[in-house]
Amino acid sequence: MPTVMLAADGRKKTVSPTSEAAPTSAPGSPRSSAFPRVIAHLDLDAFFAAVEENRDPSLRGKPVIVGGGQRGVVATANYVARRYGVRSAMPIATARSLCPQGIFLPGDHDLYRDYSRRLMALLGTYSPLVEQVSLDEAYVDLTGTERLFGPPEGTARLIQRRVKEELELSISVGLATNKLVARWPPTTRSRPVSPWCRRAGRPSFWLLLPWNGCPGWAPLF
Repeated sequence: MPTVMLAADGRKKTVSPTSEAAPTSAPGSPRSSAFPRVIAHLDLDAFFAAVEENRDPSLRGKPVIVGGGQRGVVATANYVARRYGVRSAMPIATARSLCPQGIFLPGDHDLYRDYSRRLMALLGTYSPLVEQVSLDEAYVDLTGTERLFGPPEGTARLIQRRVKEELELSISVGLATNKLVARWPPTTRSRPVSPWCRRAGRPSFWLLLPWNGCPGWAPLF
């Protein structure tokens, strides 16, 4: 049955039920299809070691390993040290045998926390929905921010540029429609310079991902 509505200019308008515009999202859907969900995962590269290099620029280009004591474990190794096989959570003794020329530092967590606070404050200027995972890692919900900052890929590049300029650190960014896929690293071993973007869709999408890099998964042996 036609419905008579009053238009903004005061004139009457007859609307047929079949002529009404379809809703932009399904009933009960929390989001409009005009703004697909966009989650950014951000992770500072070799955070502790990079901060130490900022404090002492003479360390740049040398294998820097941050960890505690002779019986402790590696907290972070920069990319130079990783060429020798040094990895996070590795016993310090093993790291010393792999990279005897490495520069081993005990770490300064007060300084790291200060950098972390600055990073989270920076991320908060792009979205009120920032989920801090650790000192150097966070998720940011960029859904609906296109009107303010443009496409999410551009926003990610802007964040990378600001982190480089303001903190003198490099940060990796993954974009996807959920946290799991956003955190999934790219297939290459090295950190990408540009943000990577993945959109989960057909089942074949999952077959293309590197399963050994799935967040929260680890080999049994």
